[in-house]
Amino acid sequence: MRSLLLRAALHAADLVARLLPSSVAYPLADLLGRAWHRFSPGRRAIVAENLGRVRAARGQTTEGREFRRLVERAFIEHARYWMEVFRVRHYPEERFDEMLVPVGWDELRDTFAQGLVVAVPHMGNFEPFAHFLEAHGVAGISPVEETEPRELYEFLVKRRLVGGRAIRLVPLSQSVRPMLTALRDGELVALAADRDLAGDGIEVTMFGHPTTVPAGPATLALRSGRPLYAARALRLGPDRFTASAWLIEAERTGDRRADTVALTRAMAARFERLIGEAPEQWFAAFQPFWTDQRS
Repeated sequence: MRSLLLRAALHAADLVARLLPSSVAYPLADLLGRAWHRFSPGRRAIVAENLGRVRAARGQTTEGREFRRLVERAFIEHARYWMEVFRVRHYPEERFDEMLVPVGWDELRDTFAQGLVVAVPHMGNFEPFAHFLEAHGVAGISPVEETEPRELYEFLVKRRLVGGRAIRLVPLSQSVRPMLTALRDGELVALAADRDLAGDGIEVTMFGHPTTVPAGPATLALRSGRPLYAARALRLGPDRFTASAWLIEAERTGDRRADTVALTRAMAARFERLIGEAPEQWFAAFQPFWTDQRS
């Protein structure tokens, strides 16, 4: 019964998100985000602590009305993200060229078409950029976390990346061989890489506090010989996004372990800059992120 109710609720949400025009869908998401912020004191405390660390490291205020508005804005932006997850699969392909402004795409086009590793932080919404890449002939693979309950995982996989025409989705636990094959074939591999879900990542310092981030992107880049890029897709407004990518480099020593650590820390440093510029769109802030919080 619980499974049936969850499926019914997900399909109802999918139907509502698809039928509502943007002029209604976004205000509704904003309303739900504000309600979530107001009635979730535990989650609000986590977000406030995480965003407080980001702001403190940048010499910005961590109290008062401005900071409270930032925390509330994080809930609104996260609600918008989930609304977009439901809506994006229903958009016609040609619409993504109108929705997305890709910065430096002319210079990046050939690189993306020849195979690379793309590491992204959990922020904004990367899916419109993925649709854009598909529309421009870029093929690739992206591992996805196998969330519980299973019904939610299967529902989201079907809706993300329009079912995977050119960019395929694979379960994270079964992704290593497909990712290496994709890179060998000159395809893109995209990974969310600011949260260390397994707890065995590389130790880094972000915003003045120790944490760990996955070694996967650096490991894949070094094993395959393909470049590692960090990318970010930010929400500019309703159905409007901008995407950018940056090459991640670190001095190579020939020691695979040392090179993996150096490249991962260079990636984390770029993530730190990207998150600091738009912390309200960083939805990894909704979970314990730093080492001391996890314990």
